[in-house]
Amino acid sequence: MFRRYLDVSEAARYLDMSERWMYRESRKHGIPRYYFGGRLRFKLDDLDRWVKQQRVA
Repeated sequence: MFRRYLDVSEAARYLDMSERWMYRESRKHGIPRYYFGGRLRFKLDDLDRWVKQQRVA
């Protein structure tokens, strides 16, 4: 099984947000994140799941 982790700049581009937003708001909004070697990473599947949860009716 292939697991894809994105760095902050890749995740920001994927969500069409700024890197600053990713650092600040990922904690605030509960976006699943990981630290590898002191670097922030985001799993692509987690981002997709989080986005779906943000849907407004």
